[in-house]
Amino acid sequence: MSFEVDQDILQDFLIEAGEILELLSEQLVDLEQSPDDPDLLNAIFRGFHTVKGGAGFLQLTPLVDCCHVAENVFDTLRKHQRTVTPELMDTVLSALDTVNEMFDEVRAGQMPENADPELILQLEFFAKPEAETEDAVSEVEAAVSEPEPVQPVEPPISAVQDAEGDITDAEFESLLDALHDGGAPTASSSVADSTPPEPKAPLADAASGGDDITEDEFEALLDQLHGSGKPPTPVVEESKPEAPVAAGGDDLITDDEFEALLDQLHGKSSSPTQPDLSNNSAKEPEKSADQVPKQVAATQKPAAPAKPPAPAVEKKVAPKKETAPVAETTVRVDTSRLDDIMNMVGELVLVRNRLVRLGGQSSDSEVAKAVSNLDVVTADLQTSVMKTRMQPIKKVFGRFPRVVRDLSRKLKKEINLRLIGEDTDLDKNLVEALADPLIHLVRNAVDHGIENPDDREQKGKPRVGEVVLSAEQEGDHILLTISDDGAGMNPQVLRNKAVEKGQLEQDAADRLTDQEAFNLIFAAGLSTKEEISDVSGRGVGMDVVKTKISQLNGTINVWSEEGKGSKIIIKVPLTLAIMPTLMVMLGQQTFALPLVNVNEIFQLDISRANIVDGQEVLVIREKTLPLFYLKEWLVQGSDVSRELKNAHVVVVSVGTQKVGFVVDQLIGQEEVVIKPLGEMLHGTPGMAGATITGDGRIALILDIPGVLKHYAKSAR
Repeated sequence: MSFEVDQDILQDFLIEAGEILELLSEQLVDLEQSPDDPDLLNAIFRGFHTVKGGAGFLQLTPLVDCCHVAENVFDTLRKHQRTVTPELMDTVLSALDTVNEMFDEVRAGQMPENADPELILQLEFFAKPEAETEDAVSEVEAAVSEPEPVQPVEPPISAVQDAEGDITDAEFESLLDALHDGGAPTASSSVADSTPPEPKAPLADAASGGDDITEDEFEALLDQLHGSGKPPTPVVEESKPEAPVAAGGDDLITDDEFEALLDQLHGKSSSPTQPDLSNNSAKEPEKSADQVPKQVAATQKPAAPAKPPAPAVEKKVAPKKETAPVAETTVRVDTSRLDDIMNMVGELVLVRNRLVRLGGQSSDSEVAKAVSNLDVVTADLQTSVMKTRMQPIKKVFGRFPRVVRDLSRKLKKEINLRLIGEDTDLDKNLVEALADPLIHLVRNAVDHGIENPDDREQKGKPRVGEVVLSAEQEGDHILLTISDDGAGMNPQVLRNKAVEKGQLEQDAADRLTDQEAFNLIFAAGLSTKEEISDVSGRGVGMDVVKTKISQLNGTINVWSEEGKGSKIIIKVPLTLAIMPTLMVMLGQQTFALPLVNVNEIFQLDISRANIVDGQEVLVIREKTLPLFYLKEWLVQGSDVSRELKNAHVVVVSVGTQKVGFVVDQLIGQEEVVIKPLGEMLHGTPGMAGATITGDGRIALILDIPGVLKHYAKSAR
């Protein structure tokens, strides 16, 4: 069921609530480590409260209900009425998952479904203080121990105090009954102890309740009061105030008239037959009579000083004016606008490259100086625009504490996750693209790497394993490292698995170095797990990681030592919009190789190449390097000479493998802007896009993994 709201308000809610929910996921995991942190408890409470407020404004009732109960849980926790337990955290995290699901439905324009009733009941249970029952019992006992004679007066008092409009006939009659019961003189002790307080309470409450009684009701009250318990002698003298009170006409009674009425009522409650008791009882009513007008006056005075709220409001408004400039320091901009700006900067970079080429050919010093200045300004502008698209990798890292926490509880392991370099910035598109590969690697470290606590103790390790996720910038690239202090990998087990799965012959497996054997974990369908579970064992996770990193023009390397742990290092460019490349010539055509894939360049005599298993190879530093002729693949009708004495060989990395490409000419390094291929060339194997070179020509950007996958197999 869809809902209709103001789209601007909805977008503001989605942005703000999305940020809060991401932060809540991290804070809830931190809470298990610091359950008594008051700042953390208050922050989580405010998070649920803010989301609830925004959802309430949009009338998203299911989201409001779920956040409200979760908010109550943390209100109880921050008041130290309940302690944090694993069961409580499981319930709250489930509630956060439900809120996230509702949030996704709202983002899709649908009214969210109601939360699971069982989840709401569990939250309501944890929202109650642990000692609530004991406190309730003690409160009841304390209430029962109060003097019982006051109890019959409670119903009319509460009725009068809680009234929002004019009192009803039934309420007024109950008030009169209470007055009759309390005003009649009884035994001497009861007259002194219980009679005076009883008429005070209902009259004081009736007068201060804020509701006006009619003239007829008031006269009836006076008549009944005079008729019940009226002393024979003092009444004549004390009944004089009746005239001014009853003669109110259409006007309300004054304070003096009301006080006179109270004095008259207290005078009636004394008994003339027992002087000593009457004197005592007269003193007590005098005290109570003095207190009652003070209470009445106190209840009536707040009506006059209604001005104090005004200065309070002014004080609250003043700080807002001071904080207003701070709120304007950030502006939310749609990412499509940033993409447009980045595209225009890319065009400017192409023009810059063209002018730099022309400036180098010109003999005019002024032109060269202007081109040099343009080069510097364009580079600064390019850097600044790239920074606007940058996001801290914390946006991705923030998901993993919850992943590790849930997996460790499920697998019954004790694991501590350490995050390093969360403030490292990289392109927004890369942040989103790296999420899935990193999740696979972290899950793999928790499941495959870290041992059970008992096994770790037997090996002399601490029961709690550690997984470290770090990020750092290295030039124009980002290095991501996932390491653990677990069991590590046995290269021989990996060789045997590859042979068992039919991916390698026994002889080829035996020739693999330990480093090459570790790279077998990225082979599709290979897993060292004997049993398949919903966490791992199918042999597809690491294959997905390798494929995704290759698509990002990145590299991945593995290091491991059995019994000590493993480390996986990923290297990706800072941005995908502008790419540093190595320009090469194949015949008369220019091609661009992503610089992130280029390891080194040789000028060799390729006539000394050998053929192994049908593949032409070169031996460099006692290692064999597969050799491929790009011109033979990419330029039709070209004649390739394999007897060159001084051929240019570009060594590139593809995942964990290195190969050599033979090219005709090296042009140099150049930053290019990736342009998508047209419809006719879209989907061409081995092509990542196109760009315009400094001399104005079009160059194709090679997708090196795609080139090898398509042409190397077909060549064999």
